[in-house]
Amino acid sequence: MKFNKKTIQKIGLGVVVAAAVMMIGNVAMASDTGAWTSMEVSGKVSDTITLAVSEELRFDDLTDLSLATNRTTIGLSTEVTTGVTVGVEYKNVSDGEQRVSAVLGLSLLQGTLNLDSLSKVELRDGDTVRGRTALALSTQTGAVAPFVSEEIFVDDSGITGNRAMVGVTRSLTDVVGVRAYYLLDSVIGDTTTNSHIMGLGLSVSL
Repeated sequence: MKFNKKTIQKIGLGVVVAAAVMMIGNVAMASDTGAWTSMEVSGKVSDTITLAVSEELRFDDLTDLSLATNRTTIGLSTEVTTGVTVGVEYKNVSDGEQRVSAVLGLSLLQGTLNLDSLSKVELRDGDTVRGRTALALSTQTGAVAPFVSEEIFVDDSGITGNRAMVGVTRSLTDVVGVRAYYLLDSVIGDTTTNSHIMGLGLSVSL
């Protein structure tokens, strides 16, 4: 088989569809569900530095939505070389938690299939350190980009969480895009609990 651009795109879409079937198939057994919505606005504040501000609302229970928390994030980032971005973030959670993070973004593969990595080291409430690393695989088909991602959370006790996501992003205009996704959010400890999240996000790039 000749692996041309269309073939690779079909493989990428197949990966996304397979992941969606496997993960969404678990929703019927969900003990915890929720909905996350977000809006992010980003833009250049200088030739090399990008400022991003986002607000995320997290709702409990898809059958009877109630606001659980909201999270405000402010971040600065810069591309130090092609495919390598570093930055810092501050996050305020409505339950009182404060986070400061160092961020490293890597573009590992670019082309018909894109593979990106995003790692953070978080200082939570000034006394707890947590690391988190996400890998995302995506492909572009016109204005639509389906994707799958996996994120692992680690602290001094070991792996504490995992988030598996499948979704799609779509450009509405040159500066506005939307993202819809399903997320399996697993908290790992003495026992593992799973939450099934439906998400919707809006992004504006100025």
